[in-house]
Amino acid sequence: MTNFEITYQLSIDPNGIVRNGTPYDFKLNPDTYAWMAELYRHLKIEYPKFHKMDHLCKLAFLGVELLKESVDCTSFDKDRVALVFENSYASLDTDQKHQKNVQSQKTSPAVFVYTLPNILMGEIAIRNQWYGENLFVLNDEFDVEGWKQTATTLLKANKADVIIGGWAEVLDQHFDLRLHMIQRR
Repeated sequence: MTNFEITYQLSIDPNGIVRNGTPYDFKLNPDTYAWMAELYRHLKIEYPKFHKMDHLCKLAFLGVELLKESVDCTSFDKDRVALVFENSYASLDTDQKHQKNVQSQKTSPAVFVYTLPNILMGEIAIRNQWYGENLFVLNDEFDVEGWKQTATTLLKANKADVIIGGWAEVLDQHFDLRLHMIQRR
């Protein structure tokens, strides 16, 4: 029998950043999203499309970058890394902000809104050249047991060796990321 285990956990919320149970030494201001750009600079990331992303995409993207600071992801078979994320509001936060800008005539209605779960997944996959399965699920709240069951199903079906994902949520000043990695052992 093959064993699967969670080998990495990260949380980012207004209380701070915690990796594998240990607080990460980075102060974030939960009243503004400027901390995302500050963390991007702190991690010395070179990915210009980051600046086009909405807050939801940036949150998950930064979570994966923090994972890579702790885990050698270069050893993974790029075709065997799967992404599985959940949230409840999807692109609602960015869509609402875009609509307010359009109504105030600050933005043309033709301007593309760079959001949606598939873009979040795509940017993480493109950045890391991970070509495995991906799935984005909408739930009222994070169902960690359901998420683990989905991840384990992919592993048991031999669709992946590594599953990265969890919960990513942004709405107004509320943000929450729960990132997990499950690996075949």
